[in-house]
Amino acid sequence: MIVDDHAPTREQVAAQLTTGGLMKVVAEAETSHEAWLTASKILPDIVLLDLHLPGLYSTVELLKRFSQLKRTKVAIFAGQSKASEVQDLLEAGASAYVLKEDPPALIKMALLMVSKGSKSVISPSLPRHLTRLTAQERTILRYLTMRGKLSTAAERMGLSQTELDDLLNHLVEKLELESPEKLLRWARKHGF
Repeated sequence: MIVDDHAPTREQVAAQLTTGGLMKVVAEAETSHEAWLTASKILPDIVLLDLHLPGLYSTVELLKRFSQLKRTKVAIFAGQSKASEVQDLLEAGASAYVLKEDPPALIKMALLMVSKGSKSVISPSLPRHLTRLTAQERTILRYLTMRGKLSTAAERMGLSQTELDDLLNHLVEKLELESPEKLLRWARKHGF
């Protein structure tokens, strides 16, 4: 099932996915409410879900609803990626996160992986490190990028400077970066 509020996008994606006969598009929807009503009736195997939809439900609310449909899996289909949201959406129930700018073959491959039970499938255009960050580490990165100087981050987070330095060193090492300054630039670049 393809869910996108832009009809030409739905048509184009449907044509691309069905080429070769491996996939069949069983339904389309353009709002979050229509997506839920349709999916709850037909129980599609996979929902390719536009990240920003008009309608009654936010993406996270819609993911919670789709989780009630035991065999339906969801792949987020994002026009613009805010990398900081990727893991949050995967933890909220999405099995994949692909970009509209990804080549059709990569989108199709991601959906096939999801159909075989893979989880946390993300676009190759996104940094691989994203799925290795815990919720706490993502929160720390968000605190680090708040307005103000890095030197005031410890105070904002209620930590001592030593504790913050330890966290920074841990994240620098985990993300294979060279310094806390590069960590901060990386976090800002990816929307934290």
